[in-house]
Amino acid sequence: MLAKICVKPVVTASAQMTVVEAASAMRDKNVGALVVVNAGRPIGMLTDRDIAIEVVARGKDPDAVRVGDVMHRKPTCVRDDLGILDTVKVFAKTGVRRLPVVAKSGQLVGVITVDDLVMLLGNELGHLAGGLTAGLRRAS
Repeated sequence: MLAKICVKPVVTASAQMTVVEAASAMRDKNVGALVVVNAGRPIGMLTDRDIAIEVVARGKDPDAVRVGDVMHRKPTCVRDDLGILDTVKVFAKTGVRRLPVVAKSGQLVGVITVDDLVMLLGNELGHLAGGLTAGLRRAS
C-alpha cells in the first residue's frame, strides 16, 4: 500500500557529503530532510533541525562537517507493502515525522511523512462525511 502513496523520488545524501552540500540540496529540492543512503539502502536521516542544532548552534564549520557526523543512524524504515494503519502505529511508536519506505530487498523506494498521512486521512474523512450527509438528506 505505501508503495502507491509514498513520495518518490527521494532526495538523498551520502554520508561523505558536507553539511553545506546537504543543506543546498534541501534548499534546491524544498525538503526538510534527506535520506542518507549507501548502495541505495537507508543508513541515516539528516534533517534541517540536525543542521541547526548539531552544526550551527555548536559553531561548527558546515563546510568541514560531513553528513555522516551529524545524521541519525539506522533510521526506522517501513516496507512498501505495509498498510496505512500499521504505518500510523510506527509513527506513534517512534515519534518521528518521516520514514523511509523500502522494498523487501531493503532498497529505498520512497518516503512517507506524518503530514502525508494526515492529508490522506483527512481527505478520506471528508468523503465519508459527504456520504453521511447525503444519507441523512435521503432519510429526511
